[in-house]
Amino acid sequence: MYLVMYISHDVEQADAVLEKWMAAGIEGATIIESAGLRQMSNHLRDDFSIMPTLANLLRDTEIHHRTLFSAIRDEALLQKVIQTTTAYVGDWAKPDVGILLVLPLLQAYGLERGDPAKKSKG
Repeated sequence: MYLVMYISHDVEQADAVLEKWMAAGIEGATIIESAGLRQMSNHLRDDFSIMPTLANLLRDTEIHHRTLFSAIRDEALLQKVIQTTTAYVGDWAKPDVGILLVLPLLQAYGLERGDPAKKSKG
């Protein structure tokens, strides 16, 4: 099993990648707002404490990064997701295309819940 993650600084780009993942066969994914250290350091102000909280850093900062992630059971689907994402973004060495990470996922719990609508009917 694998955890595939895509980090994008562009909301529209992240949405497009998510659509590509779904077309490739991904059944579930999580989308979170995220911020990189470089983005956050650009918004640090002199009046922050030495150890600012994330809430302080985000207070006046609009975040445009999105992180998508999904657990994938089989290698064939993983390769399809990688190929689909790469075809969409192009050359990974170019700036502003995002970052794609694939991690081994040794254990996962709660993925087999099924459709809540089906459970309530039966």
